[in-house]
Amino acid sequence: MTASWTDVARKDFEDAVRSKLLWGLITVFVAFLVMSLLSADQLFSESVTVDATMALTGVAMLAQLFVPGIALVAGYMSVVGERRTGSLRVLLSYPFSRSDVVAGKLVGRLLVTGTALAVGFAVASAITVSLYGFSGTMTFIGFVATGVLLGVTFTGLAVGGSAAASTRGRARTLTIGSFVGMVFFWKPIVVGLYYVVTGALPGVRADRWYFFLKRLNPLEAYRVLTGAVLDRRVAEVPEFPIEDVPASVSPDQLELANRVAGEIPFYLADWFSVVVLLTWGLVPIAVGYWRFENADLG
Repeated sequence: MTASWTDVARKDFEDAVRSKLLWGLITVFVAFLVMSLLSADQLFSESVTVDATMALTGVAMLAQLFVPGIALVAGYMSVVGERRTGSLRVLLSYPFSRSDVVAGKLVGRLLVTGTALAVGFAVASAITVSLYGFSGTMTFIGFVATGVLLGVTFTGLAVGGSAAASTRGRARTLTIGSFVGMVFFWKPIVVGLYYVVTGALPGVRADRWYFFLKRLNPLEAYRVLTGAVLDRRVAEVPEFPIEDVPASVSPDQLELANRVAGEIPFYLADWFSVVVLLTWGLVPIAVGYWRFENADLG
C-alpha cells in the first residue's frame, strides 16, 4: 500500500466538510464581511463619502481579527485532536510517517481556511461593487491576496502549535494565546522597551529599530501590506494611543518616510512584510514538526 501526505490532506479536508467545520467557518466569515461592508460608512466621519477603497479599508481593519480567528479555529486542533483521541496511533499504523501527518494536516487545514476565505471574498466583491462601486481589479486582487496571506500565516501557526502540543490546553495557549499577545501586548511592550532605551516615548519621529520591532508583529505586517495596496492607512484594532503623537497629526505625517531619518532600510520596505508573514507561518510548522517527530505518543 502506497500512502503519502496527500492522502492525509484529502481525509482531513473531507473530515472538516463532514463535521460542518468548513460550513461554519464560511458562514461566520461571510456574515462578518456582509456586516462590515454594510456598515463601512460608519467607520469614517460623516463628512466623508465612502468609496470602494475606503470600504475595503474598513473591512481590513476588522479582518485583522477575523481572518486569524478563522485560521486558528480551523487549525489548532488538527494534530493534537487526533493525538488525544487515539486516532493518531491508528493513522500511524498505516505507512504514513510523522512528516506525512504534519504536511497533510497543514495542507488540509490550508484548504479549509482557503475555501472559507475564497467564498467570503467572492461575496464581498459582489457587495462592494453593488454598494460602493468598483475599486479597480488590481486593488481588489491585492486586498484579497493580503487577506489570504494572513490566513495562510495563522494556519501555519495553528497547525505548528497543534503539532508541538501534547494537550488541547497547551495547543490553545500556543496558538490563541500567541494571537492575543499580538493584539493586546505587542505594541505596549515595544513602546515600553523604547522608553527604557531612549528615556522617551516614540513620537512622530522615532528610531528605525522601533518600527522594525513593531513590524515583526504579523498583524502589523498585514496592516502595512494592505495599506500599501489600498493606498490608505489601515488602523490597528484595538488602537492603543500610547505613542507621543498629537491627535492633530495628519495621516501623511504618519507615513513611515516622514517618521524615520534618511533612507528607509530594506527591512522597513513594504515588501519585507511578506517575509515577516511567511516566517510566522513557516517557523511554527518547523518547530512543531521537530517536537512532534521526537514526541512520545503513548
